[in-house]
Amino acid sequence: MTPESNDAVGSTVGGKSDFRLLRYFATASLVAFVVVAVLLGYVFRTLSVDALIDGYQSEHINHARVIANEMWEEHFGPLVLSMADKPAAQLPTAPQIPVLHQMVLKLLNGTQIYKVKVYDLRGRTVYSTELNQIGEDKSDNAGVMNGLRGLNSSELVHQNQISSFEGELQDRDVIESYIPRYDPVTGQVSGVFEIYRDATSVLAEVGQRQWILVAAVITLLTLLYLVVFIIVKRAQDQIIEQNQERKRAQHALALSEERWKFALEGAGDGVWDRNLQTGEVVFSKRYKEIYGFAADELENHTEAWDARVHPDDLARIEADRAAYFAGEKSSYANERRMQCKDGSWKWILSRGMVVARDAQGQPLRMIGTHTDITARHEREEALRLASTVILTMDEAVTVTNMRNEIISVNPAFTVITGYFASEVIGRNPKLMASGTHSATFYQDMWAKLATTGNWHGEICNRRKSGKLYVEWLSIKQVRDEQGVPSHYVAVFSDISERKASEVRMQHLAHFDVLTNLPNRALFSDRLRQAIAKARRDKTQLALMFMDLDRFKPVNDQLGHQVGDLLLQEVARRLLDCVRRESDTVARIGGDEFVVMLPDLETVQAATLVAEKILAALNLVFEIGEHRIHISSSIGIAIFPEHGQDENHLLKSADAAMYLAKENGRNRVQVAAAASSPV
Repeated sequence: MTPESNDAVGSTVGGKSDFRLLRYFATASLVAFVVVAVLLGYVFRTLSVDALIDGYQSEHINHARVIANEMWEEHFGPLVLSMADKPAAQLPTAPQIPVLHQMVLKLLNGTQIYKVKVYDLRGRTVYSTELNQIGEDKSDNAGVMNGLRGLNSSELVHQNQISSFEGELQDRDVIESYIPRYDPVTGQVSGVFEIYRDATSVLAEVGQRQWILVAAVITLLTLLYLVVFIIVKRAQDQIIEQNQERKRAQHALALSEERWKFALEGAGDGVWDRNLQTGEVVFSKRYKEIYGFAADELENHTEAWDARVHPDDLARIEADRAAYFAGEKSSYANERRMQCKDGSWKWILSRGMVVARDAQGQPLRMIGTHTDITARHEREEALRLASTVILTMDEAVTVTNMRNEIISVNPAFTVITGYFASEVIGRNPKLMASGTHSATFYQDMWAKLATTGNWHGEICNRRKSGKLYVEWLSIKQVRDEQGVPSHYVAVFSDISERKASEVRMQHLAHFDVLTNLPNRALFSDRLRQAIAKARRDKTQLALMFMDLDRFKPVNDQLGHQVGDLLLQEVARRLLDCVRRESDTVARIGGDEFVVMLPDLETVQAATLVAEKILAALNLVFEIGEHRIHISSSIGIAIFPEHGQDENHLLKSADAAMYLAKENGRNRVQVAAAASSPV
């Protein structure tokens, strides 16, 4: 066997060994892909579950507030107080439980909540939708203890898993939340709600998405690696063949260096010279550097024309080449992605020219250059991405020059303001000003922009239609490469609906839904302020506590709808009897109303108002087809004579009201003087 044949055999054997190593590397890589995909699935599931718990806890807090607003003062609060000193064994037999149970089930109707529990300050279960749990002592429950300390807490308990809060085995995926209830008067925790929500189907969906993600990642990475493996295998076979022909390559080296001497002096382009008949191609040193090859690689290389072209670009490249060879194009130039030695991809500008043809005009030889334009493509892609984000985002974007003239807006700007781009380009943004802000407001805005380069806050502007709206506005100053301010970029969103919702929620928190009168919380706040003012100014204050006589038969005989309409009419008549802006009429529960008269000159003045109320409520109420006769019993307490704080004053008025009922109803009773001042 000749030395040449020995070299060939050695190369072949080495090639097979290399191929086995490549196969082992491929197998290890695929295993790594599976591990990475599973880890991504685990991270996805963890983040999804955390977001689910946070979202459900927020919903549970809202549900707890709704239940507390609807039922605590009249139902849960009295139940907790009445059973405070009684043993836990008597809790299930409390007479309030059946009514409470029906009302809670009604409130939960249509929600995803399947269980609610209420704990008193001793950690006892005073109520549960599972009635057999009433009376259980949960003072060692971590969630209950957190709630009694004023903390919200939630946990996810999977099927066949022990709850760390409850210590019970669950047969489904459940999210448990413990929500403290604060007394609106004292601000102290008065009890704890525990809310259960079934999350089985949601977690099943999360799990399904997790495995879809894992499968998709594994499939994508596997396909990508197969492409790389095939390309590397082909390149390896060509290298083995090249080793067998190295002597011929050495002979052509001198000619190759002479041929490309001019290209090596160029501006950094890689030069290639291709024999279109044999496929043999010679590359310059710079060409090899672009793709990560050493100077002694790719010598006299026979390579398929499109061996390293990205598959997505291949059809376009072949069409360009065919058109050039056919004479349909005068020059050959295109941009494509080419694969480097390490498997990465670069954007390349390829240009070429046929320098030799046969007698029939068929191309024989072609010379060309490759220019690395990856950095330019990355910049362009970044600009395209930024432009796409701006065009598709829901927030409005406005760009102005340093003269504060609008030079660009995105589609969301038109959606929010009603102005088209053609209507505002070149104009000052003040065309949208509402006129509700002072000159000082804008001066402060520009001063902060000048000193810090940014400003954000709420601002009221006017749409093209003339309608006012509130927006959250963020302005940033843009500087050029020399650090000189060149533009301002403003991003804003319409928060009018959110602001209106906040106002509605604030109203619902302080006013009675049925009569629109102040509720107990708002009245208590006003009473405290009025007492503080009366104490400071050394004036008197009258508090009337009234209860409607014969109201219960109206509800029982005519129904709650008629009773509600009657309460609304009572509220209207009460307001007609109280004219001063400083006076307050409030409904604090059921058919109980209170009236506060600050800055009182004489007790007789309060009595006159009370007599006026008695007369107004004695008049016939016409509710639909019904003529209803009721009356009221009114107790009056005077500050400071009948009490020097809110609680004592309310108790004095309440006691006077009950005395009026005992004395025959439909009368006014002034409280007795307090036995000892507080």
